[in-house]
Amino acid sequence: MLRRLSIRNYALIDHIEWHCDEGWTVLTGETGSGKSILLGALGLILGDRAEGMASLQSEKCIVEAEFLPSAAAQMVLGALHEADSCIVRRSIAPGGRSRAYVNDEPVKLQFLKALAPLLVDLHGQQDGQRLHASDGLLHAIDGFSTEAQALAQQWREHHASWATAQGALNALTHQDGLPDADADYIRFQLEELDAIDFADPALRNLDARLDSLAHAQDIRQALESSAAALQGEGEDLISRLRSVEQMLEKITAVHGEAAHLLERIRSCRIELDDAAQDAAQQAESIDLDPAALSKAEADKDKINRLLDKHRVADLDGLIERLESMRTQLQDAQNRDQRIAELNSAVLAARQTLDHTGNLLHDCRKKAGEALSSAIETRLQHLKLAEAKIGFEWTASSTPEAAGPYRVSMSFAANPGQPLQPLTKVASGGERSRVMLSLKAALTAHLEVPTLILDEIDAGVSGDVAARMADLIASISKAAQVITISHLPQVAGKADHHFRVFKETRDGRAHTALVPLDKEARIEELAAMLSGETIGDAARAQARSLMA
Repeated sequence: MLRRLSIRNYALIDHIEWHCDEGWTVLTGETGSGKSILLGALGLILGDRAEGMASLQSEKCIVEAEFLPSAAAQMVLGALHEADSCIVRRSIAPGGRSRAYVNDEPVKLQFLKALAPLLVDLHGQQDGQRLHASDGLLHAIDGFSTEAQALAQQWREHHASWATAQGALNALTHQDGLPDADADYIRFQLEELDAIDFADPALRNLDARLDSLAHAQDIRQALESSAAALQGEGEDLISRLRSVEQMLEKITAVHGEAAHLLERIRSCRIELDDAAQDAAQQAESIDLDPAALSKAEADKDKINRLLDKHRVADLDGLIERLESMRTQLQDAQNRDQRIAELNSAVLAARQTLDHTGNLLHDCRKKAGEALSSAIETRLQHLKLAEAKIGFEWTASSTPEAAGPYRVSMSFAANPGQPLQPLTKVASGGERSRVMLSLKAALTAHLEVPTLILDEIDAGVSGDVAARMADLIASISKAAQVITISHLPQVAGKADHHFRVFKETRDGRAHTALVPLDKEARIEELAAMLSGETIGDAARAQARSLMA
């Protein structure tokens, strides 16, 4: 149930702290006083978007509600559930940016929308239209049968699988297949690229290899001469360093300082000896084969031609292009096979969907009959003793997420009249009574913690209004009920009464909310009965309405 609603800086509301009790609470007030503003603020808590609802002031709008969550709501809350209450808060910056919190943890609007039906059933003035629509009626009918709810969930899951498979098939079917000429050209390009050994490291350094091959003779001669100068015959550098070593070795015994010099000379000789061997090895590795130069030049030309042809910068780009063409060709080759596979998947998914749809439709028809009977029973109390309610089913041309059949509500107010669409034949007062009977039937069948009814008594008066009040009072024995009403016959039966009014302060309109004690209720009901001039007769009638 709703325990508390706090509203700051929302539309005409500066600050309202509304503490709610069990049973039936009624809100009354003149037209335009701001009753719908209260429901608009509550709608933010229930996941409505903030567009057009942000505060008219420069300060942040904050709406906070405290609920006593049902067991079903606690399951949705999961780890967010704390103690025995659930506090939902929305904050809206002056620019319109909105944030939502549950028990001080940030959440997305989708989470609030999933949680909201388990906290409050809000029947606004627009919800009558929603219940006349097929999706709204199907939701109501499913609510009257746990089996229908389970089958409806299965239908939605199977419908999603079928729609996914059908979408993939449609996308592939509408794709142009690869023409044979294009496939042949791709194969030719693949043969060209497959002829390249991309693993050959020489291809990564073709420019350096070409320079090396073009100057091979000069390079070998320079390396061989360097090796000979360092380690050849006669007066080569290393031999002369060995002679120096030998001369120093002879004097180290009598001249100790020569030992350090000897080590330096020996270190130089060892390093130069190693360099000489390296130069000789490099000289031997130089390829003097003219054919190698021709091959490298041919490789260079081929690679450059392929880079230009495929409009890539390097070998890695060619490799990517190779893989892309392989995938393209493979997709083309597998397209027919994939279409066949998807056709089978669509057929299997449709068979499963149709089977579930048949079960769901049979279950919904039974639930609809039970719901019709429950509504008719309550309509009898509302002076529509002979009224009949029916549900008309129409198969959808293609499976819809809501179910295999659409539904509409039919109505006949008097015996002998055929059932016809409710929206066409029912008066405003009759529609109000049907909607209240529907809400009463669903509330009795489901665990609805809080039911909010916005002017559901519109279009009725007199004894019918009093009977509607009796029905609302019976609903409030099982659930918390909050109603907005302009009828004293209805307001007088409530357990708790609040007055919504608008006042002007500092040249600006403000909406406020005050609880009414017994005497204040009598004055409010008397004003609803007689207008601005309140007499003793109106007060006496107000007392009788509260009896």
